[in-house]
Amino acid sequence: MSVISLMAQHADTAMQGLHMAGAVAGDAALTGKLAAKAAANDLVVLAQAGSDISVEEFRQKLDSVAQEEQLGWLTAAGKYFIGIFQKGGEVFAGFVTGIIPTLVVLMTAFYAITELVGEKRVHGLAQSAGRIALTRYTVLPVLAVFFLTNPMAYTFGSFLEEKHKPAFYDAAVSYVHPPLGLFPHINPGEYFVWGGILVALLELESQGIVPGGYHITVAIWYALVGLVVILLKGMLTEKITAIMARRQGVEL
Repeated sequence: MSVISLMAQHADTAMQGLHMAGAVAGDAALTGKLAAKAAANDLVVLAQAGSDISVEEFRQKLDSVAQEEQLGWLTAAGKYFIGIFQKGGEVFAGFVTGIIPTLVVLMTAFYAITELVGEKRVHGLAQSAGRIALTRYTVLPVLAVFFLTNPMAYTFGSFLEEKHKPAFYDAAVSYVHPPLGLFPHINPGEYFVWGGILVALLELESQGIVPGGYHITVAIWYALVGLVVILLKGMLTEKITAIMARRQGVEL
């Protein structure tokens, strides 16, 4: 092989090397441009915070911004998910500083009233209320849940005949929720039934959508409608009990 041929081959190899180097340099420039654009976006995000931070804090925040951008929708979903429980925690904290102390005082007061009136007098009133259907499924359940609360209220059924006990239980168990807006001591373990409604009503009142004190009006109607419902349920259950006993040949 001649010297000219060797020189030609070396020249060709050198040209290929220069071409590859140029391509690598172009890729590096493009990557650097994209990185600079991403960094600029992160800088804009951090600059909008408007706070004076150190270089190290800036670097940490820059990393966190980049990480959140990489996570995308997953980060948003996580924030929304935990936000639900944070809101629930705020509501619970409001109960701890608001309704729970009131509830404890109410329970203590009404237990004291029961002791002052005397169990015999309360039982005598219960026996009188159980004689006719109208008071048996209205007055008697109200007395039961008011003085004994849930679940002891059902013991008032011992003053009734066997044929009336299923209907009384149906009426009493249906009335441990309606009066919670007026007397939360009746069923404190299930206060969330009224509490959820109360939170919504208070929010509407604060926004002026409904008049102030509207939750009190709703609480009164809730208790009154509950009385009508337990009367109907008690009378219906009494009829069903009689029919089932007759079909099965059972004398109550």
